Amino acid sequence: MYIVIYCLHILAMVVVLGGYIFLTLFWWPVLRQAIPVGPLQVRCLGQTLRRFFTVVLLALTLQLMTGGLYLLPAARTARAGSELALAAFYTLLGVKLGAVLLVMLLVPMQLFGMAFRLTRMDAGIYPYDAEIVQRVSQRMQVVSYVIIVLLTLVLLLSIRL
Repeated sequence: MYIVIYCLHILAMVVVLGGYIFLTLFWWPVLRQAIPVGPLQVRCLGQTLRRFFTVVLLALTLQLMTGGLYLLPAARTARAGSELALAAFYTLLGVKLGAVLLVMLLVPMQLFGMAFRLTRMDAGIYPYDAEIVQRVSQRMQVVSYVIIVLLTLVLLLSIRL
């Protein structure tokens, strides 16, 4: 059972981190070069972000559920060791959980605060505004870079745990 939980946890991390890397480093730059700012670009952004955030939210939920189960045996092993090993374990765990908390705050902020503007613009609920599209896209990219850094930190700390 431990192996299944571990594999699901790793798979969810690959989906989230890989999705953010692909979206930020490849998809946005290509979209900006290939399609001029306009309703077609908003359509591509809206459709992509709907699918992307659906998958990311499902994968993050899976990561949260499997993360605790994945750490239970490691916590038991650390408790059986010395006090120094236990302190080091909980220090790393605290930093990791802090980074996870930031990711869990940034992803909904990015989805509900930024992406919804673009998807509603795509649906015709909001009127098209090129300045808003540019500003929101740039903010989403910056937040995506921060999320990539935090997820990489989480991954490196997970290796140490």
